[in-house]
Amino acid sequence: MKNWTRRAGLPAVAAFAVVLSGCDLEVLNPGAIQDADLVTPELMPVLVAGVSAEYNDVQDSYAFDIARLSDELAGTGSYGSTQDYRTGFFTDQDAEGNWEQMHEAAWAADQAWQRLQQVLEGAANSSPDAARLFVLRGHAFNRLGEAYCRVVFDIGPSEDRSVAFTKAKAAFQQALTIQPSGEWANAALMGIAQSEFLLAAVGAGSWATADAAAATAISTINDIGYSDDAIYAQGANSNLFWVETWNRAEVGVYRTLAQAMRDQSVTDGDPDPRVAYTRCGEWNDLASAYPDNIPGKVTPTGNCAGDGSGAHQGADGDHAHYRQDIYDSQGSDIPRASVAEMYMIRAEAALQGTPDYAAFIGFINDVRAHHGMDPLATPSAMGMLNNSDGDWSTGYTVDDLTDANAATAYAILDRERYANTWMQGKRLFDLERWDHPFLTSQGWITGSTSVNERVACWPMPRNECQLNPNLQGDPACG
Repeated sequence: MKNWTRRAGLPAVAAFAVVLSGCDLEVLNPGAIQDADLVTPELMPVLVAGVSAEYNDVQDSYAFDIARLSDELAGTGSYGSTQDYRTGFFTDQDAEGNWEQMHEAAWAADQAWQRLQQVLEGAANSSPDAARLFVLRGHAFNRLGEAYCRVVFDIGPSEDRSVAFTKAKAAFQQALTIQPSGEWANAALMGIAQSEFLLAAVGAGSWATADAAAATAISTINDIGYSDDAIYAQGANSNLFWVETWNRAEVGVYRTLAQAMRDQSVTDGDPDPRVAYTRCGEWNDLASAYPDNIPGKVTPTGNCAGDGSGAHQGADGDHAHYRQDIYDSQGSDIPRASVAEMYMIRAEAALQGTPDYAAFIGFINDVRAHHGMDPLATPSAMGMLNNSDGDWSTGYTVDDLTDANAATAYAILDRERYANTWMQGKRLFDLERWDHPFLTSQGWITGSTSVNERVACWPMPRNECQLNPNLQGDPACG
């Protein structure tokens, strides 16, 4: 604990010393900060902000990896990992970084809670900072369960991912107990609904309970545009999506569901702001059936001049760069949970058992109205997921969104949940639980090489398998 508190406290205290010293550059730090020096109420908000930074440091890389593995973004760059991820290859070593950092975020919140109790004593039980810690802890657990096939806690054996969702729910409930109203209460209510939804989705909970929890969050917050965000900044801890799409053309929107949805909505005169993108470059020969891997066949549109790198083609030199516009600055925040997501939970719950199509489309259209979009007609059948014909030779196309199946409930849910949680780290879990055709389809979103099956959840990290004695012989370690 002492090592961790020095790590969390030193930058803030050092910065404070510099501010007090003005322009005097005299070295004031005689050595490592002693643990006892941090037992002061004034430093507790700084400590909690440090825990938030621990979580924020991994949320964007976590969501970025999922975007590259799924149909959220297409790999058009030169990174070896992107080349692997876009064809569905994700190893036990690839799984290590996000695993370690999410566990670290949860652990940091627990350690900070112990310090708050020590320093604030009984006042910790009503401190907004304490509620914030439990919200962060809850989100770390939910992210672990959403992405990993199996979870492990406290050097134990592997467990079903529902264990992570149960831990998350308990953390959010504790946050709500500490702060029954206000910012962190709102975040906790959405976190509880999210946890109940995840438990229901894996068969360990009730859809009725998830629906009720989402309804409570919606009615309490009363703002469809509200979200609980991981915070990023212009000068430090930049949003990775911005870095790799604006500052560099490593990934793009070409041939993704986002492109198809946006293109269709623009054609219909009803532009969808949730999947906004800009064509920085364009193919010279759009009539070509396969305008991939043709260096020199892409020209700038002029739409991105002066923005970041201004790249008109992917970093691989082959593809036109279609740049996502949701995270359009270094400091763009990433939602951990949102009221729009609560509506999607209610919409999906309405399809369980005997489908209530009117309620389902009502929730969908409430969010669309918030974004100034036209309502969708009430479906009369469940239908199939998007691109269910299995033709992935050209990725998603507008045709996939205008045929008869596009007006059915499953296809609408697939599109609308995608749009409302785009690049938030939620898509991989959806693809797996729905056994989405993307996972087994032939062809890439970009390119023509086929794969047998894409990654649906992340494997147990190699370090965990090697260092955890309770995982020896565990099937989760292969």
